[in-house]
Formats: sequence, structure tokens, C-alpha cells
Amino acid sequence: MITVRLFGMTKSLAGNQDSLSLALTNGRQVKDLVELLDAGYPMIGELIHKKKVLVSVNQEIAHEETEILDGDELALLPPFAGGTPW
Repeated sequence: MITVRLFGMTKSLAGNQDSLSLALTNGRQVKDLVELLDAGYPMIGELIHKKKVLVSVNQEIAHEETEILDGDELALLPPFAGGTPW
């Protein structure tokens, strides 16, 4: 089982859950996670495919081939704004 933290619109699309616990049984890469999300949360999967939501593994933006290991911290990151101008 892996835990994926949710923020912003991804949290809303998952019924206001803070995180999802998922079993990756068909592979251990980000693309396998996205496939699982497509099946259970198609609107979230669509946002990932359209690059409107990014997947992070251990606080680094991940790519399809990024490996997911037990204990990794995963999150779905929607667009965000803010910060201060220089």
C-alpha cells in the first residue's frame, strides 16, 4: 500500500479526503499510479494527463518512469499561485 497526499482540487475530487491509500500491484512506477487513479478517480487521472496536476515523489516532481518505493512520500500537486515578487 502507498499513501498519496491530496491538495486543492484533487482533495475535492476525492470526496475531501486528505490522502488515498492505494495498492500498486501491476508495477511500481508513477505511470502505474496514474493508471490506478484513472480507474478509481478518472477526473484526477485526466488532470494528470493534461499536466494540470503534477505527481511528486519525495518532494520532487516525478516523471512516468519514476520508481515508487515503500516509504516514499507521494503527493498530487495542483496549480498554485503566490509567493512574493523579487
